[in-house]
Amino acid sequence: MKPLFIIFFLLNIQMADAILKQLPENDYKSWVQLEKNNIQVYYSKDLSVPWCRATANFRFSQDEIYSALKNLKNYKNIFERVTDSRLLDENIVYIRLDMPYIFADRDYTVKYLESTKNEEIIFQFYSVSHPNTPNNSGSVTLPRAAGEWRLIPINDNATRVIYTWNGELLGKFPSSSLKTAWAKQGTEVMIWLNQYLKSIKEN
Repeated sequence: MKPLFIIFFLLNIQMADAILKQLPENDYKSWVQLEKNNIQVYYSKDLSVPWCRATANFRFSQDEIYSALKNLKNYKNIFERVTDSRLLDENIVYIRLDMPYIFADRDYTVKYLESTKNEEIIFQFYSVSHPNTPNNSGSVTLPRAAGEWRLIPINDNATRVIYTWNGELLGKFPSSSLKTAWAKQGTEVMIWLNQYLKSIKEN
C-alpha cells in the first residue's frame, strides 16, 4: 500500500470514530419538532453539533428503498439538490449540493457503512479524506458531514424511513435561517426519494 493511501486510511479511521460517536442514538428523546405533517422533521437542542432527523412511512418495501440508497453514484438522479454524486472508491462518494440563490454550494466526501439490527437496515455515513475529491472553489466543504439512513419494515410493502444528519452548513449561512433550512431539507429528501421510487415502479 502506498504511503499516501496509508495516511488517508488512518485519518479516515480517526474521523469515523470522532464523528459517529456524536450521532444521536435511535432512542434519543430530546428532539424539537419542526414539521408535523406526514413527513416529520426535528432538530436537537442539547448536543455538540446540530443534528436533525426526518421520518416518514413509505409504501415501498425495505428492499426497494435499500436498492435505491445503495446506489451512491445515482444520488444526483434521486435528490434534486444533488448536482454531483461521484463514486471515488468502494462506498466512498463525493456529493455536491445546489444551495438556494445567494448561498454558495455545499460539498462533502463521505464513506457509507452498512449494518443490520434485528430487521432494520442501517446506512451510516461520515466525512473522509480522499485523494480524488474534486477541488471546487465555488462551494463550501462540510468537513463533518455525517448521518444515517434507517429502514424499518412495517410489512412487506411498507417501510418506516428515518434520516438523521449533521445540520451544520458553515460558510456565511445565517443562523436565523437554519431551522427553516433543516425543515426544508428533511422534507425535500423524503419527497424526492418517494418520487424516485414511484418512477422506478411505474417503469
